[in-house]
Amino acid sequence: MNATEELKQDHLTLRRVRDIAQRCSDKLYASENIPFEDLKIISVVIEEFVDRFHHGKEEQAYFPETKDKNGFSEDIRKFLIEYELRRRIARMFLRKLNAWKDGAVDSREPVARFLRSYSIFIGDHTSKEDKFFDMIEENSSLSSEEDEILMKHFESCRHEVGGAVRIEQMMDLIEYLEAREWMK
Repeated sequence: MNATEELKQDHLTLRRVRDIAQRCSDKLYASENIPFEDLKIISVVIEEFVDRFHHGKEEQAYFPETKDKNGFSEDIRKFLIEYELRRRIARMFLRKLNAWKDGAVDSREPVARFLRSYSIFIGDHTSKEDKFFDMIEENSSLSSEEDEILMKHFESCRHEVGGAVRIEQMMDLIEYLEAREWMK
């Protein structure tokens, strides 16, 4: 697997997170109960897997490597702006989640709203990035040497989030959430 394929593979996992966030939002809007622990797990997966690991690979290595190729700098600039929006949505979700935990009565709707916003963002954003990745592959924009450097950086990103063990734990948490009764 090369660097571009690895990022596209990550997007499959991000879409699973999107589906979890959307289903959770739907249930909250329907006034159904979601265990607070499950909501907290969603926030951990968003922070650790989506932000620190996946977007870390893109922001710290992949985009800097591809921004000066084939006029991709404008696409990358837009992706980075979207990351800031995604981070704001995630922070607002976590803020409202913590307020709800602390007894704020009106926090169910904002938690549901930010989960829905996050879900929509992930779906839209991964679609755009997949098209970008397809262009990278079609244009053979990365040399084998550049790809090798990216793969080494991706490995360092894995270590920064706790290594393969922590990534596996994130995958287990996603599977756990997918198996929850409220996901059915």
